[in-house]
Amino acid sequence: MTAAHGPVDDPPKSGGRVDAVDVARGVALIGMASFHLSWDFADFGVVSPLLPFTPPMRLLSHTVASAFLALVGVSLALAHRDRLNLSAFGRRFALIVGAAALVTIGSSFFAPGLTIGFGILHCIALASLIALPLIEAPAAASLAAGVVAIALPFFVHSKAFDPPALLWLGLGEALPNTLDWRPLLPWAGVTLLGLGAARLPGVLPWLMRPGRWRARSAPAWAIAFAGRHSLAVYLLHQPILIALVWTVAASGLVAPWAPPKLDDSAFLAACNRSCVARGRAADECDSGCQCVKDAIERSDEAARLGKGPAEGERGTELKRMADACMGR
Repeated sequence: MTAAHGPVDDPPKSGGRVDAVDVARGVALIGMASFHLSWDFADFGVVSPLLPFTPPMRLLSHTVASAFLALVGVSLALAHRDRLNLSAFGRRFALIVGAAALVTIGSSFFAPGLTIGFGILHCIALASLIALPLIEAPAAASLAAGVVAIALPFFVHSKAFDPPALLWLGLGEALPNTLDWRPLLPWAGVTLLGLGAARLPGVLPWLMRPGRWRARSAPAWAIAFAGRHSLAVYLLHQPILIALVWTVAASGLVAPWAPPKLDDSAFLAACNRSCVARGRAADECDSGCQCVKDAIERSDEAARLGKGPAEGERGTELKRMADACMGR
């Protein structure tokens, strides 16, 4: 999520910036911050820990990533519309690689079990390198390469690509335990599509036309400003959001999220019926089902405080407790 033609890939001064592209990138930043905010609220127990995994949030995540990667392609076309400027490309590439390394190192300290090995910045850096020989090629070449890159993982996937040295390609079957995961395939294909679309006949002249839209209102200017400095915003927004969410959570102004309360009578009745049907004595079933209910409530309380097992492990943990209660 970088200022793709910002401090290192500025277009020639005679052309000026394209405010519409900066605003589009700024809007994507707002979407990114909204998605990360759902994680922060979940981490501090303000909302359900499942919120970031809900379909709307996952759709928002993929939409934002697609927008950033496509805009990288558009910005490459704008920055090199007259000719390929290798020195400018090299400066921009080094900046993104450095930022990606910073993200990896930072996440290894603050979330050691969830280190970001190949996230959005890593993908942008490598996708830009792949796009380099296509910057001056016909638009059809970039569009075709983009389609192939997006389609390839659907046809080629194997456990042979699961080792860490190859997993970043996106052709494996394993999923890494990480805070951010944007494998090269299919995501680099979105950048190639953005490059190809911008290089279609008439698109660049239309984007650069003298009478193009300008961000003159205060809100539009602010969003465009953020879009021009999107790399800095990307690197700084999470510490700021975490501090704000921590302040809200600590203030007590927002009630912490609590799991839905178990319907005691309905649960105990269903548990007893199932237990007796399996041939156990009624008094054993009464005590065993009460034990299971208490275990579930303790687990829910631990989940609310962020001290329970991970969501994927919770079902296994509850089964273990139920087996213990029933003497299995």
